[in-house]
Order: sequence, then C-alpha cells, then structure tokens
Amino acid sequence: MAGGGVEAERISFNTRSDWEQWTWPVGAVEITRNGVQLVPVRKNTNAVSDISDFVGGGIRQAGSNSAQAKWILDGDAGTAWHPSAIDDVEGWFIEIDLGRVVTAREIRIQFAEDAEPLEFFSVLISNGEPVFTNALVPIEGTLVYGTSERFGFNNRYEIVIPLEDEPVRVVRLEAKEKTEGAGIAELMVSTPGDNIALGIIERGGSIELSTDQQQILSGAENLADGDLVTFWAMTTYHQTEEEGIEVFNRVFFDLGAQYWADHIFSVGDPVGAPTNRRSSFNNFFWYRISVSDGSLAPDGTLRWEEVAFMPHLQENLNEARRFEHVFALRRIRYVRHLFPSSQGGQRAPGTRFGLISEFQIYGEGHPAEVEMASPLIDMGDASNITAVSWDNDLPAGTRMEVRSRTGNEVLEEKRYFDKSGKEQTQRKWEKTPATLRGPVEVTRIPGGDWSAWSDPYVESGEFFRSPSPRDHALLHVRLFADDPVVAPTLSALHLEVGRPIAAQTRGEIFPAKVTPGEEEIFTYYVRSTFDHSSQGIDRLQLSARVPVEFVGLQIGDKSAVAVATEEGFRVDLPLRLRTEELVKLSFRSTIYQNQTRFDLFLVNDNLGQDIRQRVDAGDATEMVDSETISIALPVTGQVLSNLSLSSELLTPNGDGIGDEIRITFDLLKVMTPRAVKADVLDLAMRHVRALELPGSTAGRYTMTWDGTDERGNVVCPGSYLLRVRTEGDSRTQVINRIVAVAY
Repeated sequence: MAGGGVEAERISFNTRSDWEQWTWPVGAVEITRNGVQLVPVRKNTNAVSDISDFVGGGIRQAGSNSAQAKWILDGDAGTAWHPSAIDDVEGWFIEIDLGRVVTAREIRIQFAEDAEPLEFFSVLISNGEPVFTNALVPIEGTLVYGTSERFGFNNRYEIVIPLEDEPVRVVRLEAKEKTEGAGIAELMVSTPGDNIALGIIERGGSIELSTDQQQILSGAENLADGDLVTFWAMTTYHQTEEEGIEVFNRVFFDLGAQYWADHIFSVGDPVGAPTNRRSSFNNFFWYRISVSDGSLAPDGTLRWEEVAFMPHLQENLNEARRFEHVFALRRIRYVRHLFPSSQGGQRAPGTRFGLISEFQIYGEGHPAEVEMASPLIDMGDASNITAVSWDNDLPAGTRMEVRSRTGNEVLEEKRYFDKSGKEQTQRKWEKTPATLRGPVEVTRIPGGDWSAWSDPYVESGEFFRSPSPRDHALLHVRLFADDPVVAPTLSALHLEVGRPIAAQTRGEIFPAKVTPGEEEIFTYYVRSTFDHSSQGIDRLQLSARVPVEFVGLQIGDKSAVAVATEEGFRVDLPLRLRTEELVKLSFRSTIYQNQTRFDLFLVNDNLGQDIRQRVDAGDATEMVDSETISIALPVTGQVLSNLSLSSELLTPNGDGIGDEIRITFDLLKVMTPRAVKADVLDLAMRHVRALELPGSTAGRYTMTWDGTDERGNVVCPGSYLLRVRTEGDSRTQVINRIVAVAY
C-alpha cells in the first residue's frame, strides 16, 4: 500500500522515509527522525555558518596547506589554517566563496592565538563580478575584487572591517610578508540574516514578471538566485512614446510559505554588464512594494498592504543602486514590486530598465504558515476511511489543519527529458535518438472523479469528511505559528480504515432549491449497494450546520423514530439493511446559506460508534431530479432578508410593556463573519444611536433598541428612522424602517 506505513486497520506516516514522500516547502520545513519541524529564519547571521548549504560555498582556493583551510569555517576558534613556512609568501593566501552574494555589514577575522598574528596582509572582497575580455566577453572563473583593505604592523588578534551593506560573494586574504607560525582561526561575514528570497523556486514558490505592454518577460529566476552577475532588466525599446500614457510593470514573488518578515533589500548593480555600458542600465523612476499574507478581499483578490515607496528621484535611475526598506514585522506570503517604465508618456532612458540584480527579504522566527501535500495514497482496495488522527506538539500560539481528497480514477502525467536533463515535448523526445534520450518522469495524479478538498480537520480523531470507500486518497497539512518564537511539530499522521458498511451509496435531497429564511420539509433519498465484504446498515446519522428536526423515515412499509444529537439526529433502522432498497428520510430545516450541505452517515452497531460511512451525492431514485445533498438559494445579491420589528411603537417608560423593540432579520449567504449595523436617526437625519451585531455569518438574528441615545438618555417622543445595513461581496445592503416613540 503506497504512501505510508501500514498497521492493522491504519495507514500511518510516522517515519522519516514516510515523510520524505511528501511535498513540502524546502528550507521552511525540515524532515527529521522525530517528524516534521519548521526551520526558523535567523536575524544578524554569520554567512559563513551555513556556507555548505549553497552550491560552490566553501574554500575557493588556498595557496598553502590546503588540508587545513576548512578550519577557518568550522566555528571553532581552537582550530586554524596555518600557511606553511616553506612556501613562498605568494602562496600565503586563502579565498572563501560564500556560495551566494550577501549583503555584508562587516567582515571579522580572528587569528590563531598560538603565534603572532599576521603583521602585513590585505583583505580583498568581490561581489562575484568576472573579468571581461577586450571583446566584452566575461572570462569564466575570474573575479574582480572591487574592495580591498591593506594592514601593516598589525598586532591585533581580531580584525573588524566595517562595510555599508556591501554585496559580498568572495573574500580573499593574502599575506604581504610572512609572520612565523601565524594562522587564521575564523573568518566571519555579518549579514542582516537569512535571506528568505533565496530558494523560492525550490521551495515551491515562484517569481512572475508582467507589463502593461504586450511583451513576454523572461529571466525572473535571476532576481533571487544569489548571483549578482545574473540580473534582470526590461528592454525599453517597446515602451510607448505616446504622450500621457504611462506603462506599469510588476514583479510578483510567491515565497512558497508564509514568513514573518520586516526587511527588504533590492540590489541593482549591473555586475553582469560590461563596464563601459553600465550607464545605459537604469533602475527606477519610482516604485511601490506591497505585501500580502495570502488573505483575500471580498472580491476574491489578494489583500495588499504597502510597506515601501521610493519617490521619483533623479539619482534612482543609475546613481543609487541599492535600495533598503525596513518595516514592522508581519506575515508575508506574497510580495509585489510595481514600477513605471514611462514618465510623462516618454519611455525610460537607456537600453535596459527596472534593473534588479538581487531581491533580498529578511525576517525573524519560524514560518507563520507552511503547507505539505501527501503522495497519492493507494488503499489497495475500496476501503472505508473512518477518521484522521495524528501525533503532534502544539505550543500556545500554534495550530494545525489537515484536509483530504478521495477518488478512484488515477491518471499518469509524463514529462520527457534529454540526456542533459532539459525538458522536451513528447514528440521531440520520441524523435531523438535513443542514445540521446533522457528519462521519462511519470507522476500519478487524480482523475476526474475525485472529490474537492474537505473542510479542515483541527482535532485528532475527527470523522473522515471525504467520500469513502474509495481506492485512493490525498492529504494536505497546514502548520501555523501565530508567534514567530514558537512552532508546531508533527511526528505522525494516521488514516483509520476498515471494511465498507456498503459497497456504494447514492443520496439526493429534494427540494434542492428553496426560498431563504423559510422553513421547508426536505426528503433525503438514499440507495445503497452491497457486496461480500459489506457490513450492512443499522443506523443513519444526519449531520448539518443548521438546526434540523426529524419528520419521518420510510423503508418499504417500515418506519422509525429519531434521537436528536449535537450535529443533527440519528435514526435506528427497523432492520439491518443489506439490500438495494430505497430509504426515504424526511426532516425540517430553514436555509440561510447557499449550498448548505446535509451529510448522512451509515452506521453498523457491530463496528462501534466511531465507525461510519458517508453517503455520496448521486442518483438514488427516478422520483426526483436532484443528485445533490447541498441546498441552493436563488441567485441574488441580497444578504439581508425578512426583517421584522416586534412593534412599530416604542414606549420606554419602564412599565415592562413596549420598553424595547426587537429587530429580527435573516443574514443570507455570508460565510466569512461580518458585522451587521443598525443606526437610529431622527427625521432631520441626525445620529441618535448605533447598534451592532459583530462577526455574524448566515442565520437568523435579533437586535434590540431600548429607546435611549448614545449617552443612555431616553429619546424624545416622535418618529425615528431605523437603518439596518451590512456589506455584501459587491455592495452594501440597507433596509429602512420607521419607529414611533411615545410615553
């Protein structure tokens, strides 16, 4: 059975190899022997401490005693690189490649204390820029050292070289004269912290480029690859010169996980361009940076918050090349960088514009939210999944959600590669000689009969919400940290499985469309089929998010009674059902929310109360044309309905009769909590009293007014306008009523 360890009636993910089958945001999540853990983002780090995590990071070269060179990177001041006394002074040098360009605040060198420190030496710094030939071709493997510092008559064991947020990729130290026995114990490069932007693509995020003009933009990966030489900039020849038309461009980052971030740094040095052409490579007129935590506005788009604005300054074009923005720590999943490439209708100057060599994002603490997806779980046979459970550690300020999908159909998705690893079309791959063909990657993906993702499971042991029995399943996990100091851990995740109660079920409700706020009697038609492994049905359980009242049940000429439960009600069948017989279950309810779902579960007493099987939506009978278990409301923009007053006359004299008015109304189709407000105005439209029902979803509600104003004083006799309002997705709905006050 693929996708997890199998125990008796349980599928488990509880070993390192189990979890490594999942898809997770690389760098934000770490898989250990203890399970899944979140990786914290560090502030004020030494770029040498994790140098081995980056391709090319480490000792670039050492002119002497290369076997000891690694000791200046090990974080141990008791070990050191000592150049050999028999080597010429020209060999007394060492180069450290950080594996990526960093924004450096200082370089700190510690000399070994078992001898005198180097007396005469130089420290050279490169941002990774290569040397260009006369033909303006970069020479591979070469470096330009743009910054150097010479030291003479040194007697200090620790040297600190302050830097003003300078891009650093390689540090070279070379002796000018020998100092007997001298050695370097540690070299440290101080940075603002871990750069969240690095590894976006590997993490499952993305970088997208777009422009108002019809032009395909490429090279987005260069913006956050840790290499200053590979930059991104727009060509400007396509921009309009039509007066009055401004052209806007966008860089969109999906970080692949939600982080706590407070610092953005944009480097715009055209390092990869020949020196004599760099003046034509420009940065910005002005720009705006906005961030989003992934939450949605009522219209379904991302909610954005501006965190940085760079005004239109002449030096921003090509004099200023580094742009830094610090803001309050907040959750960030997406970053949007907006800038124009025309000003006053005129195109940007130069040949390239909007230059970004590296976009760096810094923060602190554990990721605020990460997502993980399971591999396709093959049940081996149509098994009934009854519950989801897990073992985790959730400190205060953390939480976890699990969702599920199930289905029977599985498709194969193929990707074709040549021998060098470059992806090809299937047609091109088939025409390629066999000796030049690369591998074919086959991924199994859900087919057309799969369910949508379930509502989240938030407590271990909850009943399974996706259709079952099914041949395959998928799981999705979200881990949250509302405080960057703490983080959840997940050590095991289990699916509880068993034999099906019925081989297949089909259920449909009639009527499938009703008037909101009006009580209706519904009939749930259910038909089940059974095979040799089916257990049979003893009981039905109806579960709903709205109040329900049992009306009756009919199986042939037999009936039954029901018992109310917290979720709805349960009905014990008059006999164990093991035949394909139609069951008619009637109940009474009032609907306020579009697509209100009624879930019906099959139960077999022999299996215990914790085992149940959900009824699938489908064609149970020809008597009705429904095939749904969700009730729809008419398509209107109405969110307030059936507003009524307990009386149109208010007599607030304290005699207990007519001292307050009850305002009753239905709130419709509202899933995200929102406030309902009622304002009392006099006939001159002056404000008298404000009432509010905060955080409400679809349902019937009541507000009261006792005839007093905002100060608690009883209002004067007369007529008042009662204005009830709430915001829908597309408009604000208002209902007005007149109320009379008398004594």
